[in-house]
Amino acid sequence: MEVEKINYGKIAINTFIRVLLMIVIIFTLNSWPSIKASLSGHIPSFSYWLDHSFKPSNIILIVGFGAYFFYKDLSDQKEALKKQQELNENQ
Repeated sequence: MEVEKINYGKIAINTFIRVLLMIVIIFTLNSWPSIKASLSGHIPSFSYWLDHSFKPSNIILIVGFGAYFFYKDLSDQKEALKKQQELNENQ
């Protein structure tokens, strides 16, 4: 009977992808007035975009949700391994 281990690499990659998606969503939502203005030809400077998109509160939000995603995937994988071990013991 093989003992399966937790795949930390897979958890880290999934978390990284979710955090990148969250960064894109937050950047888009915070920059929407600038994006809308740039579509009509009034392009604000890049520093203006960064000042309004990457605030300390957004960075805290991204780090917090990144930690939550990692913890959630880790606990889900531990629970799945535990269930699988219980099934193997019952057979």
